[in-house]
Amino acid sequence: MALLDAEGRPIPQDLLKRPVAPPTMVGLRPAAVSTPMAGMNPASLGSLMRAADQGDSQAWQEIAAEIERRDLHYLGVLGTRKRSVSQLPITVTPADDSKRGKKIADWVRDWVETGVLRRSLFDMLDAIGKGFSVLEIDWKLEPGNNRPCGFQFRPQRWFEISYQDGETVNLRSMEGQSASGIEDGYPMAGLAELPARKMVIHRHPSWSGLTIQSGLTRAVAWAVMFKMFTLRDWSIFVQNYGLPMRIGTYGPESTEEDRDVLWQAVTDIAGSCAAIIPKGMEVEFVEPKGGAGSHELHLSRIRWFDEQISKAVLGQTGTADSHQGAHASSKTHRLVQEDIERADAMLLAHTVNEQIIQVMVDFTFGPQEKYPILAIGRPDEPTLDELIKFIQYAGPQGWKVRAQDLYDRLALNPPEEGDEVVGLAAQPQPVIAPQAKPGTIEPPRDQPGTVTPPSVKQPRDEDQNVQVQPAQDPERVALHTQIGRLVDLHVQSEGPQLIELMTQRLGRDAMAGLSKMTDAAREVVETSGSLEEMKGRLAGLKLPDEEFAEAVSTGMAIAQLAGQAQMLQQMQRRG
Repeated sequence: MALLDAEGRPIPQDLLKRPVAPPTMVGLRPAAVSTPMAGMNPASLGSLMRAADQGDSQAWQEIAAEIERRDLHYLGVLGTRKRSVSQLPITVTPADDSKRGKKIADWVRDWVETGVLRRSLFDMLDAIGKGFSVLEIDWKLEPGNNRPCGFQFRPQRWFEISYQDGETVNLRSMEGQSASGIEDGYPMAGLAELPARKMVIHRHPSWSGLTIQSGLTRAVAWAVMFKMFTLRDWSIFVQNYGLPMRIGTYGPESTEEDRDVLWQAVTDIAGSCAAIIPKGMEVEFVEPKGGAGSHELHLSRIRWFDEQISKAVLGQTGTADSHQGAHASSKTHRLVQEDIERADAMLLAHTVNEQIIQVMVDFTFGPQEKYPILAIGRPDEPTLDELIKFIQYAGPQGWKVRAQDLYDRLALNPPEEGDEVVGLAAQPQPVIAPQAKPGTIEPPRDQPGTVTPPSVKQPRDEDQNVQVQPAQDPERVALHTQIGRLVDLHVQSEGPQLIELMTQRLGRDAMAGLSKMTDAAREVVETSGSLEEMKGRLAGLKLPDEEFAEAVSTGMAIAQLAGQAQMLQQMQRRG
């Protein structure tokens, strides 16, 4: 099968196998460059950005790469953002449910599992700082199995974005469109078009706009530059005030040679912060405290710039810097970082699907109406803590969950026969035999899983301290018997859960009445004009406590009935 480009034209296989953008010892793509980072100032930085906007970004791209290497905080937060995305799970979904669609998806999934793509995600995400990244594909061309076997990262300084549309990426090459000169105000020297289906260009905008003006380093560069100025001033401050001042004195009888020896002595002790003065003269050194020149000022300024860089890269500061009380908001900050992570993964997956997956499928299976979809990111599923809490609270309410699903979620295997296990299996709920009539118990039935409570006997006259007269109130005895059976069955197996459920029910019933009382008191507090008026109104306030009292009395009655029923059940067993 012939290999075709985006327009359907055949592509020679030797073109796909030959490197297109390797480094050159002499020319427009040197492997090593020198960057004038030390002399950067607002004027030079602004001129580099303006030149990049006009189609000459080589110097700016060199500075952008140097900023990532020089500023340790920017390197750390940017690396955190790129690594958090590059290690996310990768899934492949078939284009449809047909046999061919599943076959193609399985073929793509086998390639993903080789790790070739995952190793290159970090390099592709270099576009976060510089606006775009370029990787050259090393194709492995075999009949029926044409796919990339590697990706080679190419520095952004070897490419140039078209000034005419602000999007097209061209290669710096001596075989370009023009050897030198300017065409229509646009520097066209040594620029060549990139071959189709040989390069992967990932664009990662941090704001809406053209690629020629994108790249997070454009926003961070100013903070990095001013932080460099602060570090320089801090170094001078430490040199002047961090070491003790040496003062040497000489008398009127000293000679010029004696003074030279004295000067040599004080300067050789440590650094150049030294002086010599004649005896009788006085030099006063004023130490700055909390004002201009204080070391706290430099430290606070540097920390402030680091916080701004963290906000620009990660959207927050909680996961990058530790502050007092920051633990309380760490979960919120992590959610912000996860939002950025999902957005980065979505952009990255779009590039992979469009420039890698579709191309390798076309080369192997021919053009398709629909292509398998590669997704990068964590599945939307509850955390293990949320899942366990859900089962604990929803299970007693009747919700059922497959045990195998829990094993899969926890990455565990169900135990086999003979395995040593921990934990207790859930006991099946017993089935209570129905009553024949109030006050009596139907004879036991031989059914599996049936629990037959003991028969109810009439109290004897000689029983002491307990007097029960079921004949006078048969309905009450039947009610007590039923509640007693339930309590006897549930308290023995899951008594704490039953008590907790009864407590929760009482709380829900009493909440409405309690809210009415608190709302009445709150209204008095909020509408009173003074403390005296509030005191008087609260003293004469009649709280609407009927609903609350009714809920509490009902709960107490149920608890009393349950207790009496259990006592009756115990008496019946003893008799």
